[in-house]
Amino acid sequence: MSMKKKIITIGSNTLDALIQVKDILRFELFDKETVKKYTAIEYSRKLNVEDIRFYPGGSGANIASNCAMLGFNAIYIGVVGKDFSAQICIDDLKRRGVDLSYLRQTDEDSTAFSVILKTDWGKDRSILAYKGANNLLKPEDIKEELFKDINAFAWTSLTSESGCQAIEKAITLTKNNGGMVFAAPSMSIIKNNPNWAKILITNSNVVSMNAEEAEVFTKESDRYFAAKKILDMGPRLVSVTDGAKGSLLTDGKKVVRSGIYKVDVLDTTGAGDAFLSGVLISKLNNYPLDKMTKLATAMSSFESMKTGVREGSATSLQELETFIKSHELQQTVSEFTQF
Repeated sequence: MSMKKKIITIGSNTLDALIQVKDILRFELFDKETVKKYTAIEYSRKLNVEDIRFYPGGSGANIASNCAMLGFNAIYIGVVGKDFSAQICIDDLKRRGVDLSYLRQTDEDSTAFSVILKTDWGKDRSILAYKGANNLLKPEDIKEELFKDINAFAWTSLTSESGCQAIEKAITLTKNNGGMVFAAPSMSIIKNNPNWAKILITNSNVVSMNAEEAEVFTKESDRYFAAKKILDMGPRLVSVTDGAKGSLLTDGKKVVRSGIYKVDVLDTTGAGDAFLSGVLISKLNNYPLDKMTKLATAMSSFESMKTGVREGSATSLQELETFIKSHELQQTVSEFTQF
């Protein structure tokens, strides 16, 4: 029997089409203190694509992949179609060591698919996401025996009623078996199914969001106050990431504010999943908050230095430790203040 720590993930499993586009418009709208940026295609016009690449992705699958590559027993639970996209995703996860014994294939819908528009304007991406078979996950797909000896369960956004019920069942089984629950809810569940988002986040031990997600969920624009509101709901550890502005991590006692490592950023897709993976692994290893942030930020950096989700993923904890020792990260640690 394997002595590796067991990690189970639920969330999207997607084939990403990364499309390089030059002949495209960009504009900004100003609404009081808010600035919104838009990517646009001129109506009724055919545009040439400069380059296209296909990469397996999806937040739930990414976290499982990150953990498996670092030596953990990572199991992904989900649903894919019976199409070429599914085969690409399955082959990639197997190659990275993810256990797919509980992956279900169906002909009811296609495998989830995302179109990621890559422009010359910056590293962030506009994404068109089709959830597809991801949202066909059902509570009966969550097998009770699988959660024996579990160390951690990580969930990311599914928006269907059955998918949310499946996550809730997995949370209950995890806690009943002494494991920790990690949440990485995306904007899709926060906006499209806010009631379930609140239920699932409230019942999680650790929550990681980006600044935009945290603001929409808590109605707080400041990362500190957003994290405090989430802590007040029940979780005991919260991280809020903000791209080039770094991250905030707090356990309700200490607050660690960190910058980012200076690296050549090519593609930020999957960086948030990598950060949560780093938090999860650090928590299982009982790392203090400052080291936890260093490792999570390092994993995001690895992910961002290569184009394509998972392409730059770290392959060992030693590789991450070496990176951390050779790169400076600005950090401030302070007491968490109650108001």
